[in-house]
Amino acid sequence: MKPNPVRSVVSTFSLLLGLWCHAGNVSAAADAQVSDTPELTRSIAEYEREIQARESEHGVYDPATGEYLLSVGLVYQNAGRHEEAVDAFTRAMQIKRVNEGLQSTGQLLILEQLIKSNIANADWEEVDRNYQQLLWIHKRNYDPGDPRLLPVVDTVGRWKLKAYKENLLDSSALRVIGESEKLFQDTIGILQRQYGENDPRLINPLYGRALTNYQYAIEVANTPQDEFHGAGSPTRTQVVCRTIPTPNGGARRICNTIRVPDPSYYASQSSNKDFALGQRLVAVGKALKQIVQIHDANPDLSKDSHARALVHLGDWNLLRGKKTTAYKHYKAAYALLTEDDEHQQAIAELFGKPQNLPALRLPLPEIDEKLEEEKTTFVLASFDVSRSGRAKNVQIIESEPPDATSARRKAKKTIRGRLYRPRFEKGEPVATVGNKIRIVD
Repeated sequence: MKPNPVRSVVSTFSLLLGLWCHAGNVSAAADAQVSDTPELTRSIAEYEREIQARESEHGVYDPATGEYLLSVGLVYQNAGRHEEAVDAFTRAMQIKRVNEGLQSTGQLLILEQLIKSNIANADWEEVDRNYQQLLWIHKRNYDPGDPRLLPVVDTVGRWKLKAYKENLLDSSALRVIGESEKLFQDTIGILQRQYGENDPRLINPLYGRALTNYQYAIEVANTPQDEFHGAGSPTRTQVVCRTIPTPNGGARRICNTIRVPDPSYYASQSSNKDFALGQRLVAVGKALKQIVQIHDANPDLSKDSHARALVHLGDWNLLRGKKTTAYKHYKAAYALLTEDDEHQQAIAELFGKPQNLPALRLPLPEIDEKLEEEKTTFVLASFDVSRSGRAKNVQIIESEPPDATSARRKAKKTIRGRLYRPRFEKGEPVATVGNKIRIVD
């Protein structure tokens, strides 16, 4: 029987509307997974029939089929069925690329949903590929410095940093953190060329550069000298000769080239490693100072943001052993926030309790929540923090599992080894007794 075109259009519209409404209702109902309902089962069955009919009539790359796939993917996603959601989104994106081209911005909505479901599946390699594709599409469609490009670069840079810190990818740690650092640094270069060194748009990428260089410095410091690349070889060639007698009563000289230890290697290796480490540390301080400079040059920026910039610079000085300079920045930030009564929340957050350093974070809420779900072991500890930021009297309150001896020992060592921004009262650092921290493994 020849299909009725009017009925087909009405059927398509009705199904799409029903699926979108169902997805919205499920999402609004709860964040937890939703079990299959008769309504959901019927909707999906109708979708499958319609997809098959459209593929039979119009082929597998029919644009309307892609819209059906996106809609049912959202239904699966909101029902917590993320494997099926990924399959639907992937098929929808393939149809979109065939019809609109590899660089089409029409893929972005599908790609963003695909990222959500891959995060829910904890499929971090796929999340990384999704973010790389998201960045590539934006770079192909928007000029460097375009406001629409900057949030994506920031998000992908944060993802790379998160992937490094949580060891989520198979790539080497230096490669992952290096990719993150390059994203932030490239953005900084573009913005500075277009808008100057004091443009507020630089703040987020500068924070990213500070954090990535700090983590890079840790990687350099933890790399053994004989594994540090670009510093030569621990051995050198040497010609060794010896004389052996010949059958006719004479002698013959034989020389061989061998490798022997190079006595100058470790000195040069140490020098190169120290230089690389110093470059990273300088980059951290330079980025944090520039953020403060930007706030000084733009008095219309919020006091909250300005105070945080001063506090993070203070943290960096405290980590570097420059206590006097650090406390100068802390006090300036505290004074800034107490000029009026609008910043009590920021005062409590920054100075209400000790903070382990570095306290600077670049969050990605969906990924942070998923990682928190996956971590089932923890140690809860109590400890005192002196006014100079040192931990004392560390006591383990509880742990999961309760007999996690190794985790308890490691937690104590970690807490004692950290430096803390002390609590402040009336602009002055004070000691804190009974500070609690939950360390998740």
